[in-house]
Amino acid sequence: MDQLLYQTSWWVPLYGLLGAILTLPWSIGLVRRTGPRPAAYINILMTLLALVHTGFMLWALWDAPPERLLIPWLSLPGFDLWLTFLTSRTSLGAAFFITALSLLAQMFALGYLEKDWALARFYALMGFLRQR
Repeated sequence: MDQLLYQTSWWVPLYGLLGAILTLPWSIGLVRRTGPRPAAYINILMTLLALVHTGFMLWALWDAPPERLLIPWLSLPGFDLWLTFLTSRTSLGAAFFITALSLLAQMFALGYLEKDWALARFYALMGFLRQR
Protein backbone atom coordinates (compact mmCIF):
# COMPACT_ATOMS: atom_id res chain seq x y z
CA MET A 1 0.00 0.00 0.00
CA ASP A 2 2.83 2.40 0.82
CA GLN A 3 4.43 1.79 -2.55
CA LEU A 4 1.15 2.47 -4.35
CA LEU A 5 0.67 5.75 -2.47
CA TYR A 6 4.27 6.71 -3.17
CA GLN A 7 3.90 5.99 -6.90
CA THR A 8 0.61 7.90 -7.16
CA SER A 9 1.77 10.95 -5.20
CA TRP A 10 2.05 12.92 -8.43
CA TRP A 11 -1.75 12.63 -8.85
CA VAL A 12 -2.46 15.12 -6.06
CA PRO A 13 -1.74 18.29 -8.11
CA LEU A 14 -3.74 16.85 -11.00
CA TYR A 15 -6.98 16.73 -9.00
CA GLY A 16 -7.18 20.52 -9.08
CA LEU A 17 -6.41 20.62 -12.79
CA LEU A 18 -9.06 17.98 -13.50
CA GLY A 19 -11.61 19.92 -11.44
CA ALA A 20 -10.81 23.11 -13.34
CA ILE A 21 -11.14 21.38 -16.71
CA LEU A 22 -14.43 19.73 -15.75
CA THR A 23 -15.91 23.08 -14.68
CA LEU A 24 -15.04 24.84 -17.94
CA PRO A 25 -18.43 24.20 -19.63
CA TRP A 26 -20.15 26.15 -16.85
CA SER A 27 -17.54 28.88 -16.58
CA ILE A 28 -17.59 29.79 -20.29
CA GLY A 29 -21.38 29.59 -20.46
CA LEU A 30 -21.93 26.41 -22.49
CA VAL A 31 -24.17 24.93 -19.78
CA ARG A 32 -26.80 27.38 -18.57
CA ARG A 33 -29.79 25.23 -17.75
CA THR A 34 -28.40 23.90 -14.46
CA GLY A 35 -26.83 27.15 -13.28
CA PRO A 36 -23.26 27.45 -12.01
CA ARG A 37 -23.62 25.33 -8.85
CA PRO A 38 -22.57 21.97 -10.41
CA ALA A 39 -19.22 23.54 -11.25
CA ALA A 40 -18.75 24.34 -7.57
CA TYR A 41 -19.72 20.82 -6.53
CA ILE A 42 -17.32 19.24 -9.02
CA ASN A 43 -14.41 21.37 -7.87
CA ILE A 44 -15.19 20.78 -4.19
CA LEU A 45 -15.31 17.02 -4.88
CA MET A 46 -11.90 17.15 -6.59
CA THR A 47 -10.47 19.09 -3.67
CA LEU A 48 -11.92 16.54 -1.26
CA LEU A 49 -10.34 13.72 -3.27
CA ALA A 50 -6.98 15.51 -3.15
CA LEU A 51 -7.35 15.97 0.61
CA VAL A 52 -8.18 12.29 1.17
CA HIS A 53 -5.31 11.16 -1.05
CA THR A 54 -2.87 13.47 0.74
CA GLY A 55 -4.18 12.34 4.13
CA PHE A 56 -3.66 8.67 3.26
CA MET A 57 -0.16 9.42 2.02
CA LEU A 58 0.67 11.37 5.18
CA TRP A 59 -0.65 8.55 7.37
CA ALA A 60 1.07 5.75 5.45
CA LEU A 61 4.41 7.46 4.87
CA TRP A 62 4.76 9.17 8.28
CA ASP A 63 7.68 7.03 9.48
CA ALA A 64 9.22 6.49 6.04
CA PRO A 65 12.38 8.33 5.08
CA PRO A 66 12.07 11.09 2.47
CA GLU A 67 11.99 9.75 -1.07
CA ARG A 68 12.20 11.35 -4.48
CA LEU A 69 10.02 10.39 -7.41
CA LEU A 70 11.72 11.34 -10.68
CA ILE A 71 9.61 11.61 -13.82
CA PRO A 72 11.40 12.35 -17.11
CA TRP A 73 9.83 15.42 -18.65
CA LEU A 74 12.02 16.58 -21.53
CA SER A 75 14.95 14.77 -23.04
CA LEU A 76 17.18 16.41 -25.63
CA PRO A 77 20.72 15.43 -26.64
CA GLY A 78 22.90 16.51 -23.74
CA PHE A 79 19.96 17.97 -21.80
CA ASP A 80 17.45 16.19 -19.55
CA LEU A 81 14.69 17.77 -17.50
CA TRP A 82 13.10 15.77 -14.71
CA LEU A 83 9.96 16.47 -12.74
CA THR A 84 10.86 15.77 -9.11
CA PHE A 85 8.39 15.03 -6.33
CA LEU A 86 9.71 14.83 -2.80
CA THR A 87 7.58 12.85 -0.36
CA SER A 88 8.66 13.70 3.13
CA ARG A 89 6.77 14.28 6.34
CA THR A 90 7.12 18.03 5.97
CA SER A 91 6.04 18.26 2.32
CA LEU A 92 3.05 15.97 2.87
CA GLY A 93 2.00 17.90 5.96
CA ALA A 94 2.19 21.17 4.05
CA ALA A 95 0.23 19.70 1.13
CA PHE A 96 -2.45 18.41 3.52
CA PHE A 97 -2.71 21.77 5.29
CA ILE A 98 -2.94 23.78 2.05
CA THR A 99 -5.50 21.40 0.55
CA ALA A 100 -7.62 21.56 3.72
CA LEU A 101 -7.52 25.38 3.64
CA SER A 102 -8.52 25.33 -0.02
CA LEU A 103 -11.46 23.05 0.77
CA LEU A 104 -12.62 25.34 3.57
CA ALA A 105 -12.32 28.41 1.33
CA GLN A 106 -14.31 26.73 -1.43
CA MET A 107 -17.08 25.64 0.94
CA PHE A 108 -17.28 29.17 2.35
CA ALA A 109 -17.34 30.67 -1.15
CA LEU A 110 -20.23 28.42 -2.17
CA GLY A 111 -22.49 30.22 0.27
CA TYR A 112 -20.90 33.63 -0.03
CA LEU A 113 -21.03 33.77 -3.84
CA GLU A 114 -24.38 31.99 -4.17
CA LYS A 115 -26.04 34.67 -6.30
CA ASP A 116 -22.89 35.73 -8.16
CA TRP A 117 -22.99 35.31 -11.93
CA ALA A 118 -19.30 34.28 -12.10
CA LEU A 119 -19.47 31.44 -9.55
CA ALA A 120 -18.40 28.79 -12.07
CA ARG A 121 -15.51 30.94 -13.28
CA PHE A 122 -14.35 31.43 -9.69
CA TYR A 123 -14.29 27.68 -9.09
CA ALA A 124 -12.48 26.99 -12.35
CA LEU A 125 -9.80 29.49 -11.33
CA MET A 126 -9.60 27.96 -7.85
CA GLY A 127 -8.91 24.59 -9.45
CA PHE A 128 -6.15 26.02 -11.63
CA LEU A 129 -4.58 27.90 -8.72
CA ARG A 130 -4.73 24.97 -6.31
CA GLN A 131 -2.87 22.67 -8.69
CA ARG A 132 0.23 24.88 -8.53
